[in-house]
Amino acid sequence: MVRGRPDLVMVVVLAWSMLRGSGEGAFVGFLGGVLLDSVSYTPFGINAALLGLLGYFTGLPEVNVYRGNLPYFLGTAAAATLVYHTLYFLLLQALGMNMPPIYDTYAMAIPAAFLNALLLAPTFIVCRRLLRGLAGWTQLRL
Repeated sequence: MVRGRPDLVMVVVLAWSMLRGSGEGAFVGFLGGVLLDSVSYTPFGINAALLGLLGYFTGLPEVNVYRGNLPYFLGTAAAATLVYHTLYFLLLQALGMNMPPIYDTYAMAIPAAFLNALLLAPTFIVCRRLLRGLAGWTQLRL
């Protein structure tokens, strides 16, 4: 039985940071993390911090690095998922929460990494179309 599931918030953060860079990637990651923290039972701020850092570091390479380089594009999604789950496990363990063994975490993280890599391409296209649609909205008038 495969126990992993895709992390849709993480996939959106990765796609956005690949399109818009580290600054917006960190912001979208932090915002998505706050939304996740508001519905999870873990201490508030863990998801916000991890997804914010993930968005920042994923957005550091230029957009042209990801364009036309499918293995790098998909590998980034898989590696980011594994890093996220590892840091999440370590932070919760450091905070004194009772955690299952690390191999149980990787039993969920490896299928999730594969699923996130598969979902990244369509999410990237949707985010790019959203940005193109919003391109004319340079400022909001109240």
